[in-house]
Formats: sequence, C-alpha cells, structure tokens
Amino acid sequence: MSELRDLPDLAGDVRERVVIPPYAEVSRRVRARRLRGAVGAMAAAVVVVAGVAVWQSVATTAGPPIPQPADHTQGPIPPTDESQWRAVVDGTDSHPFEIEGTDDGSIAVVWRALEPGAPTFALVIREADGSVHGMRLDEPVSLTPVPDGWVGMDGARGHLIGSDGSWTDLDETATRWPQPGDVVVTGQYSSWLYSPVDQGLSPVPELEGSFVDGYVTANGRLVTCGAVESGSVRVFMDDVQQGPDLPGASCVIEGNGHSVLVATLGDDPNGDIPVEGGLWTRDGGATWSDPGLPAMPSVSGLAVLSDGSWAVSSSEGILKGAGYLGDRWGEDPAGQVFALAPDRFCFLAFGDDHGPLTCLNRNGGQRFQTTLPGIESKQG
Repeated sequence: MSELRDLPDLAGDVRERVVIPPYAEVSRRVRARRLRGAVGAMAAAVVVVAGVAVWQSVATTAGPPIPQPADHTQGPIPPTDESQWRAVVDGTDSHPFEIEGTDDGSIAVVWRALEPGAPTFALVIREADGSVHGMRLDEPVSLTPVPDGWVGMDGARGHLIGSDGSWTDLDETATRWPQPGDVVVTGQYSSWLYSPVDQGLSPVPELEGSFVDGYVTANGRLVTCGAVESGSVRVFMDDVQQGPDLPGASCVIEGNGHSVLVATLGDDPNGDIPVEGGLWTRDGGATWSDPGLPAMPSVSGLAVLSDGSWAVSSSEGILKGAGYLGDRWGEDPAGQVFALAPDRFCFLAFGDDHGPLTCLNRNGGQRFQTTLPGIESKQG
C-alpha cells in the first residue's frame, strides 16, 4: 500500500486551478519576493516553477476551504489569549500576510509565521486610541475595509470584524443591484456586495463583460474591470464599457467616494507585476481620463483618498498623484499601501517584515512612522 507521502499533491493541484483575485495575486507575488531572500535559492526555484509562489510552497497540506451554504457558516471566533497570537507574531520568519486600515483610524494585520509543518496565523488590530488586541486564526482571512472595521473572508465564508475585535458571521442574501454605500468584497471563489446597512453579502450581479475587481461609487454605480480574449483589459460601469481597451493581463480597482482608479497589470515571467495602463474618474464615472501612471516594474498596492488623491506602491517606491502638489517618488521600494483615516496613506518598506510603518498625509507631507500592530513591545 502506498505511503501517504507518495500520494499526489491533490491540494496543490486544486490550488493551481483556483482563479486568484487580483489583490491576492499582487500580495502573493510580494510575499514571494520577500521570502526569496529569507530562504535562499530553494524558495526561488519553487517560485519559478509554473509561476507558483509562496502560497503553494508554504501552505498547509489541506486544500482551500470548501464553500459553505449561507446557513452553515463558521461561528463567531472568540478572542484568544494574548500569548497565543503573540506566539504567531514572534514565530519563525513571521511577517504581515495582509495589512489594511479603516475609516476610524484602526489598523489590522494578518500575521503569518512559517513554523515547521504548517504556517500559523493571527489577526492583530490596533485601534485609533492605541489599544491593541488580537486572536489566533485557524486559517488566514482576506480583509476589505468597511465602516468601523473590515469584512474578513476565509474561502466562501464572510465575517464582519469590528475595530474592537468583535467577529460576526455575515449571511448571504439574494442577488441585487448595487446601492450607495455598498462595498465590493472579493473572496477566493466569488465576489459580493457588502451592505453596511443590512450587514449582509449579496452576490455581484452578472453584467456584460468579465469581472476581476470592482468598486461601488458614492452614487451606487458598479465599476468593474476584467481581461478579454484580445489580451487587453476592459473597464465597465454597470454594463457599459468605459474608454478603450487597455493593455494588460489583469487589473485592480481602488476608490473613495466619487474617485476611482483602475490600474491594468502585466505578468512578467520573473514574477513581477508591472503597471501597463490606467483609467480614472473623480466625478463618479461621468468622465474618465488617463491617470498618467508611469511604467512601474512591479506594483504592490493602490490606495485612493477622499479628495481623489491616489498612491501606488511598487519596487521603485511610492508614486503619489492627482490631488498632490506634483508627483513624487519615495526613495525606497515599498510594500502594500493602504488608506488610513483621516486621509493618510501608510505603507511598509519592501522587505522589512517588522516595520516601521510609514504614513503620510494627502499632500505628501507630515510624514511619520509607527510600529506594526503586535510588535509595539519590540520597538518601544
């Protein structure tokens, strides 16, 4: 009889067939490059083979979560003892798996430690008043900022995570058209509209054109983008194409109020994700224009503030545009950038897993640095 170790990697085969959402793909590549330096040539070889990056090379042997019906979602996750989540933060090769801010000034970090056998995960939140709390996770969650917190997705299950650490299951409701205030949430298997009023998830309605990423404007219009057979990207508002086809293999969308930035992305064999084009609006889609994104070899994140100012982080630093006093580059490569109230951008220096976290306001000045949630005692 065959030993278990001789059986095919079924979980790996399944993961290779899963369509990865754009930001998950961007984050995956960033983590891959970060870990190449940490684990040497072996990790580099794993990343190159079939384009499979760190998610496959260090994931647990179990496959991705199986989508669950709305009435069989995982129950609320109780807060865990501080020693449990700190064991992840202090664990082997610990690093931020994801960082997101929200409108009340809180910052959430999903930490991952590469322990022997399987990675471990924890969610740590620092509120605007400086209080820090966290919980250990059985599996990672993707975070989408919503009012006063985040929607966390693990597979096909959605949870409302409050800045105070509360954790509430979200029911799936019937498909409907977007409404003002809705937030597009992209999971591993599908995309939903989250309503802060009803606190439920509705499947994104089927529209003309493909769907890779989306955003709901302040007036309730759904902006989406996706690749087409011609090898380019199309941008739609509801079911009407906006502008010409754009160069690129994929795309990401970030917005704030009436301002929406679409960046189209390439896919280099070396693992980089270059910016190849863009489209943006500051009036809720009434008019669209070229944001003037320069060619960047590898993008790691986008963010948009309420005045239409945007920032793109890449291997060449931070590019700020639109509402700023001229475009300026940061000096060092930057990891994922995110928006943080009140109207600030924050980013982690590329390759610096434990910070500090750099933040700057919308005019590009008043730069300050802070620690990552969970490691205050290390840098205090």
